[in-house]
Amino acid sequence: MKLKSRRASGTRHGWRAACGVATVEEDGREQPDPVDRRRDASLAARGPTESKNSTRSSAKPDDFQMYYVFREDVELKIAGESSAFMNFQPDPFMKGRSIMGGPVGKLVSHLAKALNFTWYPVRPADGTFGSKMSNGSWSGVMGLVNRGVGFSIEGLVLLETKQGIYSFICYVREADMGFGPLLMSLERSEGVDFGDTLMFFNFKVMSGRGSPELNPWGFLYPLTPMVWLGLFVALVCVWLASVLLVNHALRSTWFDRVVRQFTTCLRVLLRQDIPKGFSHGREMTLVGSWMMVTMIVIMGYSSTLVSLLAARNIPQPIQSLSDLVHSDNVVILKPNSGSTTYILSSTSGIYKELGDLRLVNRMDFIKSKDRDTALDTLVRGGLHSFYDVDFSLSELISDDFSKLGRCDFYLSRESSLARPASVGVTPGSAILPALNHRIHDVLAAGLFDYWMAQAIRNSTICRKAPNTITVRAPLSLKVCWGMFTVWAVGLLLALLTFSLEIVAANAVKGRAPPSPENLE
Repeated sequence: MKLKSRRASGTRHGWRAACGVATVEEDGREQPDPVDRRRDASLAARGPTESKNSTRSSAKPDDFQMYYVFREDVELKIAGESSAFMNFQPDPFMKGRSIMGGPVGKLVSHLAKALNFTWYPVRPADGTFGSKMSNGSWSGVMGLVNRGVGFSIEGLVLLETKQGIYSFICYVREADMGFGPLLMSLERSEGVDFGDTLMFFNFKVMSGRGSPELNPWGFLYPLTPMVWLGLFVALVCVWLASVLLVNHALRSTWFDRVVRQFTTCLRVLLRQDIPKGFSHGREMTLVGSWMMVTMIVIMGYSSTLVSLLAARNIPQPIQSLSDLVHSDNVVILKPNSGSTTYILSSTSGIYKELGDLRLVNRMDFIKSKDRDTALDTLVRGGLHSFYDVDFSLSELISDDFSKLGRCDFYLSRESSLARPASVGVTPGSAILPALNHRIHDVLAAGLFDYWMAQAIRNSTICRKAPNTITVRAPLSLKVCWGMFTVWAVGLLLALLTFSLEIVAANAVKGRAPPSPENLE
């Protein structure tokens, strides 16, 4: 019996959905039609236009593949997810569709014009770029591109006519290629075919800038703890030396001499006047040398304190991945992304230490579409940090500056996890060589770098924002309460000492032997 086969398509050119039609005649034999073999058979191509002056006419036959273009205007699905490289807006002319913008959107539009195809973006249901799951399948953008043409059993339709029984098997196409750009890795190469390198990802840490408010204990900062200790030790040494060198012929008790010498040394340190009574040159030399030392230290302390009160430092402690690991901040990663998969699967080094933060509840996973909310509620408070591509983080900082007019975030100086990224196509797709050729032209012309530079507004303002600012404002009690605390503690100690002196004097007076004055 003669076998008949037909093909039905969901659109004019058969790229959105395709159904294979097989005819079964009286002998029962069935021959299904090979439907959309990853759409490579539908890729009608033509070589470059040859002319007398053409330099491509002498190219090898294999070289012409890179110049292929679609002979008919076909429609492709481009998979992607919201990021700094691409953004999505509703299509005003087509309900249910979106328009892709950003550097990647401009790149895809350029490729569509060069290869003669129309396109529209599709987004994964889980809102991620995708990773390999435990069952071997892929999620996110990677899954859409990996599956390419998906077969649905609900799409099997049997139609009985006089000519025979026709079986319609519908293949719903999910995506033809995926952009992120997708981070390239050995594991991901099993799911899609990557094009040539489009750019390199460099990952950095983004954290909230500290508050420029003064520390109430900032009056202790002009001198380091070792200088404070050395000053105290010097005070004790000068005091003891003055006690030993004092003129013992003076009519005073030993206790009075000890106290008088200590108060003299302390008054010199506090830049107060000193009593007269130095009768020997050795005493004057000792006090004069102590006065010289204290004058230099106190003058340096005063000038540094004035600078600290006028110029306030903004702390930026996290400058590397190691600083992030050893801090108390919670790291925020993208779920089911190539970088997250690498970090969580690392077995040694700093990336293993970063991945182990999830064991101590110091790791959160937030999708790209929810990053603006996390920026305001988590990162701005200073307790969370993003770890992502530097371009994406710069885009977040620039957008925040455009809204508020200030730089509330900073990037770490150290970059890490440098990885190539490119476009991914369905495995075995014949369009890849043509894509690579056009991508090379875009990179050679510097177009992609130009599109990336134009995508970030105010990109350089916060890049080198000063970490020290000058404040011209009166000091408030919130800033000075530390000094008042020291003053109050000093008054309490003075009162306690005065009370002990009264108690001690009364006790000594009570034990004194009777005298004519007491008897009267």
